[in-house]
Amino acid sequence: MALLIGMLVASYMQASAGLDALKQFGISSLHAGHLDRLNLLLLDAQSATRGYALTEDPAYRTSFQASAKKIQDTILVINQDHQTEQRPNTIELIKKAQALVTHLERGNRMIERGMALDKAWIDRGTMAMDAYKMQHTTMRAELLTDNLKNVRQSVSGFENARISTVLLSIASLMLLVLAIAQKQKKQELREEINHMLEAENERLERDVRHRTEELTNLATYLTEVREAEKLHLAREMHDELGALLTAAKLDADWIERKLPPESRTLVAQRLARLRQSLIGGITLKRRITNDLRPALLYDLGLINALRALIDEFRQGEEIEVKADLPETEPELSEAVSLSLFRIVQEAFTNIRKYARAHHVSVTLHVTSTGIEISIEDDGVGFDLDSPKLARHGLAGIKHRVFTHGGELDIDTAPDAGVKIRVVLPADAGGETRHQHRAGDRRQEPGGAAGLNRASDRPG
Repeated sequence: MALLIGMLVASYMQASAGLDALKQFGISSLHAGHLDRLNLLLLDAQSATRGYALTEDPAYRTSFQASAKKIQDTILVINQDHQTEQRPNTIELIKKAQALVTHLERGNRMIERGMALDKAWIDRGTMAMDAYKMQHTTMRAELLTDNLKNVRQSVSGFENARISTVLLSIASLMLLVLAIAQKQKKQELREEINHMLEAENERLERDVRHRTEELTNLATYLTEVREAEKLHLAREMHDELGALLTAAKLDADWIERKLPPESRTLVAQRLARLRQSLIGGITLKRRITNDLRPALLYDLGLINALRALIDEFRQGEEIEVKADLPETEPELSEAVSLSLFRIVQEAFTNIRKYARAHHVSVTLHVTSTGIEISIEDDGVGFDLDSPKLARHGLAGIKHRVFTHGGELDIDTAPDAGVKIRVVLPADAGGETRHQHRAGDRRQEPGGAAGLNRASDRPG
């Protein structure tokens, strides 16, 4: 780059030198023109004097006077042209020109007085003209020499500028080639880096997909295990605890019947309290069992189970609930039905704990590709970007939706309520996947008895 700048400066200086020489050539040519004009005017003045001497015509006298005036003006111009250089020659030329004009003026006055021009006057005029011509020729030769010098300098300057321009063009072309090569190399390097980044991104995406699939499978497995444990616990409570409570109630009734009348009066209040406690325990057992394993869902289907869940929610809260459910039971897999029931159950729990809502709506629609359910409330809502979403129970809903390959849409904002929209596929894939994994777990050591019992419905 420094070399290019140096060559550009050199080319500019050479071109400037050529232009300066060309300018000096123009000035010298102008000065030579002034000298030639002075020479012509002196010849005109000499011719006018001769004509006046031969004819005594006043017109020649007038022509001489006009030429003399122009000669004085031209002398002033020449004096201005040569203020510095050739100053001695200029002064000498002006003196000789003025002497010649003075001599011619004297001759014109002699003719005007009727005197004839003698040979002595003519000889002095010839000598004055010869002296002027010699001085004029000397200055003209010097100007011609200067012009030739200026022309050579101008040609040399422009030639050097041309050479510098050619070299500058070659250097610029080489620099352009280097720049293109460097740009191409950078482009190749950039493409190589992009390929490496793409390969790394693909690897990371594969890892993310693999980890996501593992986490999804783990979440599905944990959800199924939890449901299996709930089924197992519900069966144990129904079979064992239910049997114990029922037997205790029957024993209390038998004791009351077998007691003598006089003893029955003493323990009647205690027996009544015992009977009520046993009935309350049986009711509590039934409610806990139903929460662990909704019997209505397995016995009567999803729609009836949702209606029962909505009725229970209405009784416990001062909230108006509007339900839009189909009349007929949709054909859904057991896993999808359970997930939809748990989603609504979890949504009701969130509304009860956090929403402070007055109106709730539950809508379920069956389409050709799946089933859509939405739960909406007019409560306080929340910030969807909050890092504490897990406390709203949305994580469990999200796991259940993604387990079945469904869609989850949550529309909420502070003081704007919450709308949860879930779309799950209605095909048998979820059930097949559920049964397949349950079958895999049956083969695990120590898990056969518990899961086989959990798969039975409690009576």
